[in-house]
Amino acid sequence: MKKKMSKMMVCVCVLTGLLFGCAGSQRLSDNFDEAEVKAAAESVIEILNSGEVELLVDEQWNAVMKGAADAEMLKSEIVPIVEELGEFEGFDKEAVTGSKDPDTEQEFAVAVIKAKYEKRKAQFTISFDEDMKVAGFFIK
Repeated sequence: MKKKMSKMMVCVCVLTGLLFGCAGSQRLSDNFDEAEVKAAAESVIEILNSGEVELLVDEQWNAVMKGAADAEMLKSEIVPIVEELGEFEGFDKEAVTGSKDPDTEQEFAVAVIKAKYEKRKAQFTISFDEDMKVAGFFIK
């Protein structure tokens, strides 16, 4: 299982790295509302916890994420990781920062959410584009 988790983490990390490779953390852009970003990130986590990955991909993913992490990949790689955590208990710590792609100047909001589960905690890093679509996803 560790080998599978490592493979998935590398895959999702690469997706996030492609989007933010040269971009550093910065103050959240005025184009985003911190409370809205936190609520959107929590919603993504709750949908993932429910196993409704088609809904997540169809309604929440931006075009880049749809091409990189489809519903089948989430079902086979991410859902088992989430199921292994046990029953979801609630959100713990949350932080939101900004990021900008240095090549395109596109701004992103990045939410880091720690969630408590029955067996252990997990940390989600979820990036949003200006349309509030998921542009990056990482679970640790």
